[in-house]
Amino acid sequence: MNGPIKLTSTQVEDNRRQIYISPEAERIISNLQPHSVDVVAVVGPMRKGKSHLANLLCKKKSGFPLGDELKPKTKDFWFWIDPHPVQTNRYLMVIDTEGLGDYSDEEQNEKDIKYLVLATLLSNHLVFNLQGNPDHSFVSQLRLMGDLAEHVRVQKDGNDGGSNLGHHFPELWVAVQDAHLKPHEINGRRLTPDEFLEYMLKRKDGHTKAIRSHNDMTDAVKAFFPKRHLRLIPAPSIDSDILSNLDKAEDNVLQTDYKDTVGNFTSEIWNSGRVKRVNGDDIKTTGLLHILQYYVKAINDPNALPSVLGAYEAMAEGECSRAFEEQMKQFQETVEKTVKPLMPTDEETCNRKIQTEEETAVSRMSADVGKWDKDGTWRRSLQGKLETERLALLKLNSDKSKELCEAIIKEVDQPVRQKVGRGEYNRIGGIDTYEREMDDVYSAYRQKAAGKGPAVEKVLETFRVTETTRRNTIRDTDGKLVKEDRRVKEEQRKKLEAEAAAERAADKEKVAKAEAATAVEAKKLAEAERDAETARRQAAEAEARQAKEERRRRNLLDIVLDIFGF
Repeated sequence: MNGPIKLTSTQVEDNRRQIYISPEAERIISNLQPHSVDVVAVVGPMRKGKSHLANLLCKKKSGFPLGDELKPKTKDFWFWIDPHPVQTNRYLMVIDTEGLGDYSDEEQNEKDIKYLVLATLLSNHLVFNLQGNPDHSFVSQLRLMGDLAEHVRVQKDGNDGGSNLGHHFPELWVAVQDAHLKPHEINGRRLTPDEFLEYMLKRKDGHTKAIRSHNDMTDAVKAFFPKRHLRLIPAPSIDSDILSNLDKAEDNVLQTDYKDTVGNFTSEIWNSGRVKRVNGDDIKTTGLLHILQYYVKAINDPNALPSVLGAYEAMAEGECSRAFEEQMKQFQETVEKTVKPLMPTDEETCNRKIQTEEETAVSRMSADVGKWDKDGTWRRSLQGKLETERLALLKLNSDKSKELCEAIIKEVDQPVRQKVGRGEYNRIGGIDTYEREMDDVYSAYRQKAAGKGPAVEKVLETFRVTETTRRNTIRDTDGKLVKEDRRVKEEQRKKLEAEAAAERAADKEKVAKAEAATAVEAKKLAEAERDAETARRQAAEAEARQAKEERRRRNLLDIVLDIFGF
């Protein structure tokens, strides 16, 4: 932190002073790492150097505002929290409180006790800052300590009457600043500051009202703060200008005794090893915020008293809630880094990784807040929420698997779809080509979709339904084309046969005609030959007749000649 932040503010509502936690303080504390906290609250009368002491406890020279005027500088509670100056993995939180005994406040006593109760309940080191000499008069300034039992309880039901508060209250450090007298000597030995405190807290003999009041107060202080110390801090300087500007004063102008004393005092607190605890359990930053919220609410309620165990329950509930949210957040962050990048993957692998993270989250929560979640309510709640997350993640894996597999099947099927769109399969034999290419599509899909989650087969099965319809359409088209081709070929065959028959008939007719013509020619030839033969025969006959006639004429001539004697 760069400087102190207001922790609380007060408002008067319905004639009652109400304490509120500042939103900025809640934000700062909530964002801290969940480490243990050493809480040091500085209380005491106003204008006694309380804020200066708080700065020293923060290992700072300035921060909490100082004032040397009558009007106090610090109002309400302010705090400064940083990594612990000595202990590792721990924070130091110093709370500077509004001074007790502000003369300007009409309800001073009520406000003082509320502030003291809150500071006591929040801290594990309660520094009660005083100023002056270590005599009996400073003990009277612890008067409010004796009233704590009336305003705080251990049990939540309040029936304990404030008993056993000492087991739960912080270590008390009474710091007396500007002390220039030393503790008394007893039997020739000077008392140590702690021994001197015990000497001052001794019961007095007598029964007067003042003695009884003193004894009641000292008994209460000893009962409520079994671990108590007194530290006497000399004045930083005798120079009034230096005293009024301590936050600006260089170390070399401060008295050596003062520097040594405050150095030892702050070192004692830092090295004590103590942290804020409630009911025996260390409180982390988030738990501190929960008990602060509980105590403020209880202090503001006129019908309630803040109780240690009530704060413990509030802290336990708050810590369980915090652990629940942390484990859910860590589970989700781990899933984002280790599970989701693998998606989509096979369901068994995905489920196994998620269940491993579930078990880890539950184990971490049990280790963190198991001692507070005694009945396992928060553990079961976390398991239930994680189970819901598991199912949602499996669905996400399935959805991503479906989305990716659908993209893959669409990609590998695209060339076939384009061919279908262009009608390239609408031909005889198209179904055979289609089926060969679809075999390649299914093979490519299985290769690319292998290990891509639970939707691999589901998407393939869904695709098969659509593809089967497409295949059947192509098959039907192919069948119709084959049938049509057969019909056309049959018609062509019949036509060719008819043409061949016609041609044969024509040829036959031609042959017949040729034969007829040949027959006619042959007939004519035969007739001609007959006629010729007849003619020849007739000629021969004629010639024979002529020859015969000639012979007859010759014979006749011969006869005649003979007759006539030629």
